[in-house]
Amino acid sequence: MPASSTDPLIVLFRHRRVLLATAHQGLRQRTAGRVLGSIWLVAYPLLFLAMYTLVFVHILEVRLPDLATSDYVLTIFCGLVPFLAFAESLGTGTQSVTASSGLIRNTLFPIELVPVKEVLVGHVSMGIGLGMVWLSVIAFGHIHWTHLWLPVVYILQMVMTAGIVWILATLNVFFRDLSNIIPIIVLFLMLVSPIAYTTDMVPPDVLPFLLLNPLTGFMDVYRGLLLEGTVPWLQFSIIATLSLVLFWLGYRTVSRLSHMFIDYV
Repeated sequence: MPASSTDPLIVLFRHRRVLLATAHQGLRQRTAGRVLGSIWLVAYPLLFLAMYTLVFVHILEVRLPDLATSDYVLTIFCGLVPFLAFAESLGTGTQSVTASSGLIRNTLFPIELVPVKEVLVGHVSMGIGLGMVWLSVIAFGHIHWTHLWLPVVYILQMVMTAGIVWILATLNVFFRDLSNIIPIIVLFLMLVSPIAYTTDMVPPDVLPFLLLNPLTGFMDVYRGLLLEGTVPWLQFSIIATLSLVLFWLGYRTVSRLSHMFIDYV
């Protein structure tokens, strides 16, 4: 029976307590046994920011004509944290189904929840980083009403990521080599995502290829909301539509093929 557009929302709402409980447990497991513990959730994005700042600001000495050094670092930060959330969810989410063979045989636990749990864990941990971005932006005087849109965009990013992870986790059941390719894809996305640069800096003949990256639109919207005080309505409409389409497509993929998982895992 074809999945309706509301089916994924119904499934997630019906099992919301189980999903939140497993996500909370997964978040605790991320920090358990580490010397820094929960402090690592703060240190992780800061270490990446320090690396980007060292390479692009101090070694390559990249300068944007209209931006001070502090604003350029904020520009990097606005793109870096959303990317880290997406990359972490992609890496753990792709292997989530094959790593949960016991749950596949448990008819009481919908296997569709497993990839979503990894998306929630990745975005909650990086949500702390996003809060740091917001506080940094405020500290440097970028106070705009458009900051109120920030949670909406972050939720849309989780929705899009859940759809992509549903598809990849399903494919990984049948093609195990996919999990080995994901780190290469993440590295490629890091290079082609506008983290240390903006779309204005990209040559016109290359820009169409950059726009194929769904993260490009999100990073433009984050910077518009946080730094410029504007809502880029065109980009916002595109990422909202893309997120909802991928979310439904991802759920349709995993729900139609989940009955075959037990034969492959």
